[in-house]
Amino acid sequence: MKKIISIMLCIMLSVSMMTACGSKESDNDKKDVGSETKQDAFTYDLKGVTVAMNENMEPLVKKLGDADNYFESDSCAFQGKDKVYTYGSVKITTYPKDNKDYVYTIELLDDTVSTPEGISIGSDKKAVEEKYGKASDSTETSYIYKKGDSQLSFIFDGDSVSSIVYNAITE
Repeated sequence: MKKIISIMLCIMLSVSMMTACGSKESDNDKKDVGSETKQDAFTYDLKGVTVAMNENMEPLVKKLGDADNYFESDSCAFQGKDKVYTYGSVKITTYPKDNKDYVYTIELLDDTVSTPEGISIGSDKKAVEEKYGKASDSTETSYIYKKGDSQLSFIFDGDSVSSIVYNAITE
């Protein structure tokens, strides 16, 4: 079952990254993403620093300090390098745009961290519904909530949360 959940999570992340691939430029592409924390989007508080999807990562790194682990690789969805910063049990992935790096995903890695609403890995499906309401999209094994230019995904193993990922919507 965990193998199936892992595969589903990988597929969801791949699909969301691939939707960013496109060459048609629109007025939405010209918006200044990452210029400030957006009020109408999911945010995550990490070490007292509010992190929002599509936010410029450079000032965040200055506030958060050195990551416990850092990795970069060529991006398959964007021009440039994807960068991964791990702070304790939180992993932040960025995407490159206009010579800057923007927050693309925030993944909560274990039950020592939780969403601002108190949901962590191991929480039950009913608690997610009580805190977040009806999901924008759902399956038997996942709930996806959309807010502004972000989404929050919960993957379930039975009735327990097994994965929590915030994603930027970049299109």
